[in-house]
Amino acid sequence: MTFDIPAEVQSEVEGIPGLDMRVALFLRHEAQLERVRRERHSAEAREIAERAMRGAEEDKAAGRSREDAFAEFRKLHTEVTEQL
Repeated sequence: MTFDIPAEVQSEVEGIPGLDMRVALFLRHEAQLERVRRERHSAEAREIAERAMRGAEEDKAAGRSREDAFAEFRKLHTEVTEQL
């Protein structure tokens, strides 16, 4: 596995003792968390969460604020509950 580390990060972490062990420990922990997530949540639930995260990233990139999103949610919620 290889990945790029930004130059500014590399310069900040150079010389940290045991960094390789810390990174390996972090990756092991992340792998364990991912196994738990896969066991706990269905593929459908994971896909819904991924779509929500992509949508949030798109909204953020478009300059849409949380307040705007919540206002729309509140409006839609009111419309639905009024029909009940």
